[in-house]
Amino acid sequence: MLKNIMCFGDSNTHGFIAASGERYDENTRWTRLLQRHLGIEYYVIEEGLNGRTTVYDDTEIKNTNGKLYLEVCIATHKPLDLVIIMLGTNDTKERFNASPKDIANGMEQLIKILRDPNIYNNEILIISPIHISDKILDSPYCESFGGLAGAEKSRKLAAEYKELAKKYNCHFMDAANYAKADDKDAIHLDKEGHRALAQAVYQKIKEIEKSL
Repeated sequence: MLKNIMCFGDSNTHGFIAASGERYDENTRWTRLLQRHLGIEYYVIEEGLNGRTTVYDDTEIKNTNGKLYLEVCIATHKPLDLVIIMLGTNDTKERFNASPKDIANGMEQLIKILRDPNIYNNEILIISPIHISDKILDSPYCESFGGLAGAEKSRKLAAEYKELAKKYNCHFMDAANYAKADDKDAIHLDKEGHRALAQAVYQKIKEIEKSL
């Protein structure tokens, strides 16, 4: 049986292209590159949605509350061997008025869903997202993310998520150690970022497997 890995995230998992708003193809998205790295014994499931948050309802983008979909998503794709969650960037938007601690509390609610043995009982990898760069001041998303305030929040998520991973016995990695935002909009991965993240996640999965 294939080892099933679900990647639950936002636009940087979906493959949103900075500036154009289109989607990177199968030769570029980190999720598809991860599939290539892992090979035919694995099945990587893409569950990236533009605008997705951990727990916040967005009045401007429908159906993006991750908490309301995660359990259904697990049921849709099970059996699963590993769930990867990379969320938090959209939670930094000005309209949610959420602190890094609030965003971490949202991530904690998702982890609690995954730690319910009636829902899921396998490995979890929490990835703190890439940082919003200071180029946000020149980005079309500047107002939505509160300028540098959103960028500052994004830099504080890794420490919060690392503590959550430790508390709930999850695996953890920081995407910002491997990739950065495209200068075109200060938020989304560029092609090189997708390549680097795919390689880093692949290495992390191999590390996880060795630890089991």
